Formats: sequence, structure tokens, C-alpha cells
Amino acid sequence: MGADSNVPAFDPRVRKVLITGATGFLGRHLGAALVAAGINVLGVSRATGHDILRDTLPLDGVDHVFHLAAATGVPAAWADPPDVLLTNSHGTIRVLDQCRRAGCPMSFASTYVYGKPDRLPVAEDHRVHPSNPYSLSKVLAEEACRAFSGMYGLPVSVLRVFNIYGPGQDERFLVPLILRQAMDRELPEIVVQDLKPRRDYVHVADVVRAFLATTRLSGYAVFNVGSGVSHSVAELIALACAAAGCGKPARQTGAVRPVDVPDTVADIGAICAALGWAPRIALAQGLREMVAA
Repeated sequence: MGADSNVPAFDPRVRKVLITGATGFLGRHLGAALVAAGINVLGVSRATGHDILRDTLPLDGVDHVFHLAAATGVPAAWADPPDVLLTNSHGTIRVLDQCRRAGCPMSFASTYVYGKPDRLPVAEDHRVHPSNPYSLSKVLAEEACRAFSGMYGLPVSVLRVFNIYGPGQDERFLVPLILRQAMDRELPEIVVQDLKPRRDYVHVADVVRAFLATTRLSGYAVFNVGSGVSHSVAELIALACAAAGCGKPARQTGAVRPVDVPDTVADIGAICAALGWAPRIALAQGLREMVAA
């Protein structure tokens, strides 16, 4: 996996990996990239019958674990906080413990954990302030990652992924919801809750490259993964309409989510400096590729 590969400086000693949450959105893309590069990939998920709260991971001969399995979705987390907290925090602790017993480094998929930011862009040293049960579950999981790395010397990388999007994402998420409405010729307009919030949208292929680059790390590391720019929902709709070749108006319902954050922009200087990673796919390009898929 050299300089011409889609994988930046993947550790060549890593020949066999395990992905938890392998059938999820990010897991499918990560697994496909690894298989294409000739890596032996083991994948487990709820869809394959694996329960991270109960079952043992098949870590024999595994060189690296990518822990992506999680109860996802902020609305679901508001509805059932105990389930999300148990799966995402205790489930991560179980994965960490099995990794430390096997001597297997781990990369962990976290999320935006900063709440309403004090400053933009948001760097990794910004205070952590979870604003919903889902982000709380990730903060607790991050603390477990830090503790296991410090107590047992386990190499753990935490990637705080901002608003991921890309082909194959379901309509619980904003980008595919907007694109579906833009591409449906029967719909006269695009309807969303609120046109104002700004988010940092990062393409799944760029996120995959960031995860693969973490195989080079030792010790404990935390990095933001984003594009470094933000777009409002209104701007996202305009780009989606341009990609779909339509000129539909946008309408907001006025619904406001609990503890919503008006703007987020990732400071990605740390991961760029440490791993030579940088996002490659701008939002407009990513939307065009999703329309063409």
C-alpha cells in the first residue's frame, strides 16, 4: 500500500484485521478497501450473529482491530439511553479487554463530542461536552480507551468522526434524505426540519483512509476527522440539487432538535501533521458521485 494507493501509509506488517460493526455503513466501506488491498478481513456484527456484550472476538492471528460496532443514531439514543450507553461504553470495554489480552492494537470510531463549541474550528483539546446520550456513550467509551492504553500499554487510536456521508448510507441521515428528495421527480420540494445548522461533512472514503492510517500508531492518540469546512443545510440542499440536476425549493418544518449545535467545523491539523492524511473529496464531488451511483 504505497503512495499511489488509496490507503495512506498503511502499516505493511498488518496482514489480518478484525472489524466490529462490519456490516454497517463505515464497516462495509472499510472492509472493501482492506480486501481490495489484499488484507485478510474478519468481520463481525449483529447481522452476523455477534453480540459484543456477550460473545468473544475471534482474535487468533489478528494484527489490528477496528472497533466500529455501536448503537447509532441520536434520536434512538434520546429514546433509549440505557441501551445506547450499555452497547457503546460497556461493549467497547469488552472489546478493549479482549484486545489487551491478545496484544492487539485497536482503532475506535468515536463521534463529535464537543457540544456547542466555544471556538471554531474545534480542535482535539477543546472541552468535551456531550449534548445527547449518543455522544455521552462515546465519551465514556473514549475514557475506557484512554484508561486501557495507559494501564495496559495497549495501542489505541480514537477518531472523532464529524458528519460522515457517502454511498450506501440510509435515510436516517441527512445527506441521503435530501438526495432522495432531490432525485424524486414526483416531489415538488425538499423538506427538512431546519435550514440553518452548519455541519462539517466528510466523505466515507476519506474516513476509511484515516482509519487505515492509524495502523502506524503506537500508544494512545485522538484525532478529529472532518473536511475542515462547514455547510448549512440550505447550502447542502443547493449542492444536492445541482448534483441531481433539479431546481427544487427547500422548506423547513421548524422542528428543532434538543440541544442542537448551530455550527461545527473540525480542526484537522493534528491528523494531517501526524499521519499525512487530508480529505480528498469535497462535498459537491461526493454528492455528484452519490447521484451517479
